[in-house]
Formats: sequence, C-alpha cells, structure tokens
Amino acid sequence: MSLDLLQRWVRKGAQALGHDTALVRGLRPAYASLLSLLAAGRGIPWEINGAPFRIDPGQRHRMGRCYDASVADFLRARVRPGQLCVDVGANVGVYVLQLARWCSPGGRVVAFEPNPDARTVLARHLRMNDLEGLVEVIPAAAGAAAGEMPLFAAGEDGMARLGSPSSALEGRTRVVTVPVVRLDDRFPPEVPQPDWLVMDVEGHELEALEGARALIARRGAALGIVVEMHPSEWGPAGKERAQALLTRLDLRALALTGQGDPLAEYGIVCLEHP
Repeated sequence: MSLDLLQRWVRKGAQALGHDTALVRGLRPAYASLLSLLAAGRGIPWEINGAPFRIDPGQRHRMGRCYDASVADFLRARVRPGQLCVDVGANVGVYVLQLARWCSPGGRVVAFEPNPDARTVLARHLRMNDLEGLVEVIPAAAGAAAGEMPLFAAGEDGMARLGSPSSALEGRTRVVTVPVVRLDDRFPPEVPQPDWLVMDVEGHELEALEGARALIARRGAALGIVVEMHPSEWGPAGKERAQALLTRLDLRALALTGQGDPLAEYGIVCLEHP
C-alpha cells in the first residue's frame, strides 16, 4: 500500500470514528511511527492549501492542509515568479514551501529562523522537496537592533518567543541565546531587494518592523508585507505604539483573517500604503 493510500484510509477511519475520540488519540503516536518507518527519510506526500509537498510525518499537525487558507489565497494571487520573498519566523517551513512554489521559476526565499530545533526540521523539509538551492536559511531573529536575545523555545513549537516565554508554553521552555539582526542591515540598497516580507514572530513584530524602516521606505508599494499580529503581547500601550509605528512607516493594516480591529485583535494583516 502506498503512503498516499494509507493516509487516505486512515483519514476516512478517523473521520468515521471521530477525530477527538480516545481511541483515535491513542493510536496517533503509533500511526506517526508507522509513517516515519515507511517514509524512510523521504517524507510523506502532503498537501498544503491544495499544493503537493513532502513533509516529515511527525510535523503533520504543524503543516495544516488548509493552513491560513485566506492568507494563502491572498499571497498565491500576488506572488510572482522571479520574486524575492522573505519569511521572518519561518519555523518548520509551512510558508517557506508555499512561497518557494509561488515565486518559481527564478525566484528565491530567504527564511529567518532563530530556533535551532525548528531550523533542523525546516532543513529536512527543504531537502525532501528539493528546495535547498532556492531557499537561504538565516539562523537569526529579526529585531529593532542588532545583537543577541534570549529565545524561550519548546522544541520546534512555533510559539517560541524572544524575551519572555509564551503563556501557552509555560513550564515547557528552555532558553537559547540567539543572534538578532536588523532587516535594514541584511537588505541594504546594494543587494537584491525583497518583493515580499512575511512575518510571524510571536509578539516581536513591532520590533522587527522597526528594524526594517529604511527597507520599507525605500521599497514603498513594491514591497508586499504580511504580518501575524499578536496585540496581547505588546503591553498596555501596544495598540498606540503599533499605530504610531505604522504612521511613521506610512502604512495601514488591513485584516486578512476577519479581525474587526487589526491592531487590537490577534490575526494576520496586510500592511499597505494608503
């Protein structure tokens, strides 16, 4: 039986039994082990928003088949072959894989990921999909100032945060000191300039945008910006600080995931010039 057929049969069985039943939950570790054994390091066939890839079977829950579907639709309609896409907070690669597909042929992806555990899985996904020559991985976080910061991480979990742990990972994190770079320093005028900036940095997005002020001003409307906003992590005056920053950058936030207030509610936004 092929891996693809096995997965289809298992999905049908789980749907019939109920995805959240004790039986299905109890069988998941054994199923993941079986997939890993059968995949033999090559990854399993998998679709992300309708596009075929190969992924580490242990990362199925992080590589959703309909991952941020509305955002994927937005980007897929706008990213062009030959463009340079920058993914800040790439984690295990769910956006990296899609961006690499959308900007091909002739494009390139630069992926920033400070978490060494997530970076190991990202490298595995690039190898499984023959994308190592198309994607450059930068082992650093993006911020307002160059230097180092503590990263509170729990394995390759995507909720790793700079500076302080995510409440969702309380009691499970370890601290890793990671380099922090300014996007303005990484993309000065003399190097190829990004066409897209996609960012998910778990509450550190205002600092990362602050460190990209010259890049954003220089590129203007030629730079597409998509950011996952975490207002609950910004502190008491977070919305005011975010609005002040966007005003300085001559940007406005447009909700892509149904938020009523894109600077007060969690969600993904497009930042565009008025």
